[in-house]
Amino acid sequence: PQVTELANPVTWLDAGAQVFYSFSLAFGGLISFSSYNSVHNNCERDALIISTINGFTSVYAATVIYSIIGFRATERYDDCFDNNILTLMNAFDLPEGNVTQDNFEQMQQLCNMTDPNTFASLKFETCDLESFLNDVIEGTGLAFIVFTEAITKMPVSPLWSILFFVMLFCLGLSSMFGNMEGVLVPLQDLKVIPPKVPKELVTGLICLGSYLIAFIFVLNSGNYWLALFDNFAGSIPLLIIAFCETFSVVYIYGIDRFNKDIEFMIGHKPNIFWQVTWRFISPLIMLVIFLFYFVVKVNEELLYSVWDPNYEDFPKTQKTEYPGWVYVIIVIIAGVPSLAIPVFALYKAIRNCCQKKNDSTGLIVSSSETSVNGNLKY
Repeated sequence: PQVTELANPVTWLDAGAQVFYSFSLAFGGLISFSSYNSVHNNCERDALIISTINGFTSVYAATVIYSIIGFRATERYDDCFDNNILTLMNAFDLPEGNVTQDNFEQMQQLCNMTDPNTFASLKFETCDLESFLNDVIEGTGLAFIVFTEAITKMPVSPLWSILFFVMLFCLGLSSMFGNMEGVLVPLQDLKVIPPKVPKELVTGLICLGSYLIAFIFVLNSGNYWLALFDNFAGSIPLLIIAFCETFSVVYIYGIDRFNKDIEFMIGHKPNIFWQVTWRFISPLIMLVIFLFYFVVKVNEELLYSVWDPNYEDFPKTQKTEYPGWVYVIIVIIAGVPSLAIPVFALYKAIRNCCQKKNDSTGLIVSSSETSVNGNLKY
C-alpha cells in the first residue's frame, strides 16, 4: 500500500464523497424519508444499524473491486510478458518453451550478445505490475470494462453477466428514489408547488427534466461531461452542504435544544460519543478536508483524460488542460450548490435584522403618538 497517498487531501475528499454517496448524506433523501417516521421512532438505533451494515458492505465491496482490479492487472502483466517473449522467440528463432518470465532478462542479454543489431531493432513493451495497478479505469469504465472483462473469465459467464447488470439497474433505480424525495419534499414543504397539483405529476415532470438534462452524457463528449460532474458536482458541494447542516444544528439552532428534541423522541439524551462527534469531530474533519483540498486545487493545473489515437502511449489516456469555458461550468455545478445555503442564510439574517429595526421604529412612533394624542404620561 502507498501510505503517502494518505497525505493527499484529494484522497480524503474521495473517501468523504464515498461516505456521502453510500449513506445518501447531504442529498436530502434521508431527511425526506425520516419525515414519514413516527415522532418517537428510535433514530439512534437506526443510525447505528445503518452505519454498521454500510461499513461491512463497503469493506466487502472494496475487497471484491480491488480483487478484480488486481486480477486484471496481473492478466495484463502476463499478456505483456507473453508478447515480449514471442517477439524475442520470433526474432531469434528460439525453440518454444526456452524463454520464460524467470529467465527473460538473461535471454535478452544472451540474444544481445549474439546479434546486437537484430536485438536493437526489437520493440519490447514495458511490463510493470505497479503501473498496471495504477492505470485503473475510472467512472463507467470500471463497471462496463473492468468488471465485464473479469466476468467473461468466470464459469457460466452469461449468467453472471445478467446478474451483474440487473444488480446495476436495481442499484441505480433505488438510488434515484432517495434523490427524487430530496427534490420533491422540499418543493412541497416550501409551498413552491401548489397543493392542488398531484404529486405523481410533479414527480413525472422532475423525472422528465432529469432525463432531458442527462442527454449530455450520451453524446460523443458524454464521458468527459460525466468526469466533470463526478469530479466537481459530487464531492465539494456535498462536503459544504453537510458542514453547513452540522454547523447550523450544533451552533445556530443549539446543541442543547437539539439534545432535548432527541430526548423527547427516544426517551434519553444522546451519549458523549454523539456529543463529541457533533460538536467537534465531524465539523473539524470536513473543514480540514475542504481547506486542504482548496489549497491543493488552487496551486495545480486542472487536467482531464483524453482518448487520443495519435498519443504515443495510446491506449493510455492523455492528460490535457481544460479549455477556458469549462471553468464557468465548474463554477456553476460546484459553486452554486455550495453557496446556496450560506447565501440564503445571509439573506435571511439581513432581512430579519432589517425587520427588527423597522418593527422597533414603528413601535416608538406608535407609542409617541399615543402619548401625545391621549395625553398619556410615562
